[in-house]
Amino acid sequence: MEAPFCRLKIWIASFLFGCMLLFLSSCANRVRIHKTSLEKHLNSSRFNTQMTGLLVYNPENKDTLVQYNASQYFIPASNTKIFTLFTALSILPEKMPLVKTHLIGKDSLILVPMGDPTPFHPFFKDSSLLRLMKPYAHIGLKTNRLKDQPYGPGWAWEDFDSYYAPERSALPLYGNVLQVKFQDSTKLVNPVFFESKLFNKDPSQSFSRAAHQNLFYLSKDEKESDIPFKTSDSLTLQLLKALSRKNVFAYSKTLAEKGSMQYGISRDSVLKQMMKESDNFLAEQLLINTSAYLTDTLSIKPAQEFMASGPLQNLKQLPRWVDGSGLSRYNLMSPMSLVQVLEKLYDNEGLEKLKLFFPWGGVNGTLENWFSGLSEPYIFAKTGSLGNTYCLSGYLLTKKGKTLIFSYMNNHFTKPSAAVKKEMQEVLEAIRDQN
Repeated sequence: MEAPFCRLKIWIASFLFGCMLLFLSSCANRVRIHKTSLEKHLNSSRFNTQMTGLLVYNPENKDTLVQYNASQYFIPASNTKIFTLFTALSILPEKMPLVKTHLIGKDSLILVPMGDPTPFHPFFKDSSLLRLMKPYAHIGLKTNRLKDQPYGPGWAWEDFDSYYAPERSALPLYGNVLQVKFQDSTKLVNPVFFESKLFNKDPSQSFSRAAHQNLFYLSKDEKESDIPFKTSDSLTLQLLKALSRKNVFAYSKTLAEKGSMQYGISRDSVLKQMMKESDNFLAEQLLINTSAYLTDTLSIKPAQEFMASGPLQNLKQLPRWVDGSGLSRYNLMSPMSLVQVLEKLYDNEGLEKLKLFFPWGGVNGTLENWFSGLSEPYIFAKTGSLGNTYCLSGYLLTKKGKTLIFSYMNNHFTKPSAAVKKEMQEVLEAIRDQN
């Protein structure tokens, strides 16, 4: 009886092993067919005249699901803000470092700018700085603090009057933008300081502001205009004086002590607005503010160097990272490096908190009209748009409840960006449905 029993056990074991191999083979074939069809799609003639890269990664089991040109460098556009988000969350406290203050005598307060973008910003409407100044008769402003140029490297010169490209400065006020709104027959100007600098635009004029001075030109049919103004320390002094109605003066002497740090509004509220609306000004100032908090230097470089030698030192591919917003075409990043940073954010913050910052597909921010889910959002990601460039990087929820991290980058296409987004949507929906 022993030999037949042994043969039976061997037969059962062989049968089960064969079934297992057949099952694994069929699974492997399904995966292989899926990846092959996707690769065939990405290698089709429609992509012959553009650069495309895609990396899809499962952070739970560290599995790479899709990898196509993942190590290729691309112009990321506003996907650069993902690096800015990670930097701010890694370094800044929960409240924005507003200014440092020094008290001289009993009635003079010296303000040391820290690059905080929120004072009197049209969205945040933060008056913390005014409350800080209120008890003092004399306000001194430490000047010559900004070490960077007002515009970032590689920014397009003709964007100087565009709402999305305000100048960087040491102490931004009003978001460094003039707002003009017409309500019935009433013209609302903010800040009112510039009301006498408004003129009717001649039909031959291309720009809404003089290139090197604060003279603004409005068309008669414009109901609302946001025009960046030319910044300077002298203008900041005038605006502060108009706001506070106090004696405001430039202070250039060396301050012996470090001063007392004063904090403003919630950091996360600023990060949310930067990410969901892709606000370039906030992104630039956040990097400057982070550097000032780290080293007391108003330049984006200290923050970038700190990140490169610390939280980002294990990136497989270091980016070429030249600004905070992604306005510059000098920025170069790969899907691989973006996915690595997104994974760090995922590990540190968790998806639920990250949903506060990233636009939701079909719901809000820059994704309001794209990448909708069937019954609920499945894409939480940052867009990146420039001429001939569209990138999308973030988090994808699959039908089976998995959270995937992805970076999908497109450069150098000449067709409408809507056509590129439609192709991307088809691919992302397939990944959602098959995982």
